[in-house]
Amino acid sequence: MCWPGPSSLLIRVPFGLFCLRSNQDTINRNGMLRHFGTLVLLAGPALSVPTLRYQHNTERSWPQSIAAQVHDQTWPDFANVTARWSTYSAPTFTEVFLPESAEDLSTALAYLSTTNRQWLAQSGGHGYSPTLGSIQDAVQINMRNFRYVSVNEDGTATVGTGTRFNEMVWAVGDAGREITVGNCPCVGALGATLGGGLGRLSGLHGLTSDSLLSANLVLWNGTQVKASADTNPDLFWGIRGAGQNFGIIYEATYQTYEQTNNGMQYTSDYMFDRANLSSIINITNDLLAVPGGLDARLAIMLTISYDVEAERVRAIFMLLGVDLELTLPQPLIILNLVYAGPEEEAQKYSGLYRPYSSVFAEQVVPWTNLSSVALFGTAEGGCDTNGPVNQYAVMARNLDQDVFIDMVDSFSEFAQNNPQASSTSAILVETFGQQGIEAYPDDFSAFPHRGAFHNAIALSMGYTDEIANVPGDEWAREWRARLAKPKVSGYKDFHVYQNYANDDEPLSAMYGAGWRQKRLTALKNAYDPQGRFNGYHAIPSVLKNWS
Repeated sequence: MCWPGPSSLLIRVPFGLFCLRSNQDTINRNGMLRHFGTLVLLAGPALSVPTLRYQHNTERSWPQSIAAQVHDQTWPDFANVTARWSTYSAPTFTEVFLPESAEDLSTALAYLSTTNRQWLAQSGGHGYSPTLGSIQDAVQINMRNFRYVSVNEDGTATVGTGTRFNEMVWAVGDAGREITVGNCPCVGALGATLGGGLGRLSGLHGLTSDSLLSANLVLWNGTQVKASADTNPDLFWGIRGAGQNFGIIYEATYQTYEQTNNGMQYTSDYMFDRANLSSIINITNDLLAVPGGLDARLAIMLTISYDVEAERVRAIFMLLGVDLELTLPQPLIILNLVYAGPEEEAQKYSGLYRPYSSVFAEQVVPWTNLSSVALFGTAEGGCDTNGPVNQYAVMARNLDQDVFIDMVDSFSEFAQNNPQASSTSAILVETFGQQGIEAYPDDFSAFPHRGAFHNAIALSMGYTDEIANVPGDEWAREWRARLAKPKVSGYKDFHVYQNYANDDEPLSAMYGAGWRQKRLTALKNAYDPQGRFNGYHAIPSVLKNWS
């Protein structure tokens, strides 16, 4: 989940639609032009720049066949390549390795496993768990050369691990197909899959990982293996929900689906006053409570932020063509509703929220365009890198009205007292249909939250000054604890989506308990016996260490 924050929108709105890619991409560019129109680049004369000298390798002896693909900190592109979405408790690197093939990756891990050096693979760079801070002075294995998507004749999609969600969407959509993807377009598709993969189409097609058919990966010692329902099925089970623990996936194949409603989806955005928040919560809870659950085609995202600079907020939304009628400062409450079906059916749902809104907008767009228009066109602003984000999350069956409103009021007070965090922090709630997720049996994969995945609540705390980190961390931990109480969450157990987790939750909240822990520990010992992939919510190699 990525959140732009009100202040960052001012930079992102004019330019966020356009991405430049290398010639190695195999994504259908004609399809991109159909979606975004013709982009003309105007440029002056090329600048003459001095030759920059850097060393490919430092004091360590990499195998000669891949040494030219290793770069140290004197490389001109080092800072750009190692940039991450969040700098909070982030890993640090002294070298970058850029494999160009599976064989290169295999050679590198075979070599690194003979040293005491840490390593971390990066695709999108959006992993923000503070557990990553345990990886210091490491080798970054950057997978940008595996940035490709191809849709096959049988409707499956072959995806390289350097691919972002937006690139996956364009390729799959151009083929007249669809698949569950997350709301944030710049997240690495494979990275999100490893923790499960939630998204707007979960009600129809389940998790992103539920559509995974096979994966090719390299283990800690350089061994190349395939994981699928027929080949290494135990590993295939584990990589769908706990996949960061076992190896580096370099390519995967997914099932895709014929587009719903010919690929056209209804999207509407709303802005609400604080006084109407209780009505909004009641409507969402009522939709969750209908027999059969939330409509499988319906997806709702609620964002609540607070910027102490009222005129800055007004200026930002004026750029978006939105004239705010709110009295500011107050919580900025925005809801996005997406429906994968006809407009007249969608308006039955949008009509529930609309009477309470101070600003309303609706349109019907190709599903491939949602990240460009949803949330008043601000979603892509969340792709900015190199800002600290400390996030706490919890799953809830319903939104407890009293607790939620108290939390929003407390958040407003926190923002007023900590202006260094006010423009970069937010409360986020994602509410998706569950039918596609619950269509699979509980033991289908390592993902442990089927039946307990109705509302993903994230308390995303950013800041522009380190002075706000401690109060932000304390505020988010306190409210996460309140939301996680069974009487509030509606679940007997504490459930946290692994991709959104911090580092203080019990591992059972991310991975489940009982037989799941035994199976995961057995897999860890079989495929990563030295614990080389322990940087991201590590699975214990000994059962007693689960508690």
